Amino acid sequence: MTAKFRLQCGAAVACIAILCTGAMDRAANAETTLEKIKAQGVIRLGFTNEAPFAYATPDGQLTGVVIEVLHHIFDQMGVKDFDGGLTTFGGLIPGLKAKRFDLVTSSIYIKPDRCTQVAFAEPLYILGDGVAVKVGNPRNIHSYADVAKDQSIKLAYTVGGTGITENAQALGVRPEQLVPVPDDRSGYAAVQAGRVDGFANPASILESELQALGANSGLERASPFEQPVENGKPRYGFASFAVRLEDQDLLQEINQHLSVFRASPEFTAIMSKYGFSKDDMIPEGVTTSKICAG
Repeated sequence: MTAKFRLQCGAAVACIAILCTGAMDRAANAETTLEKIKAQGVIRLGFTNEAPFAYATPDGQLTGVVIEVLHHIFDQMGVKDFDGGLTTFGGLIPGLKAKRFDLVTSSIYIKPDRCTQVAFAEPLYILGDGVAVKVGNPRNIHSYADVAKDQSIKLAYTVGGTGITENAQALGVRPEQLVPVPDDRSGYAAVQAGRVDGFANPASILESELQALGANSGLERASPFEQPVENGKPRYGFASFAVRLEDQDLLQEINQHLSVFRASPEFTAIMSKYGFSKDDMIPEGVTTSKICAG
């Protein structure tokens, strides 16, 4: 990340400073965000410090699955430096609109109401649910509907993970089939011990945690796992990054590079590195315009 600083003008040069500032403002107003980014070789990114999406390492390096994808895209545009601005999730879109950032990223769902405020790039991945099961998936769990059909199946979930329980119950899973555990580690242990048949968690987190547990854990991710759909609408999110509505030239160039990169083995490798599998990839035909249309 790069550091920025401002010089304060003294009183003796105040008039010159005012004149120069006015000229610079007029030039800046005539310059698009894309032109400015390319001229300066740096883009200001708003992020929320959320692994594995976009976060700062202890030594201050900005990293994560979205950051690596963005580095590839902006390398193609000749922009090598990222100026990361840490904010809250609720501060991403307001900060972008207020021009504190040129682009915002984290696990941002593309939603119709957000599409009226910012311009989303094409989707990167699905933020859906996943289930850890014993190797071989002995209860043949491939959806919440499978769990609902067999009341003897029990799923663990981490206390506080309301999205998981809401999705499961929306597909017919009974409350008594859902077993709360205090943390993720306890969920995996419950499956290993046979106290439950599966442990449900956000898929990207589940995948990375299973990788960390290793091949000898006796666990695997239930695959495929059908993402929950209610009344014809998916109960999961498509995520991407966003720019200001007026920055259509920037959005267009980002999407041009992204469309090529998403089909490459390098993109798949980056996703896999951060715990995303083929089940988290964007289905064919899904576009940001369709998502924004509801």
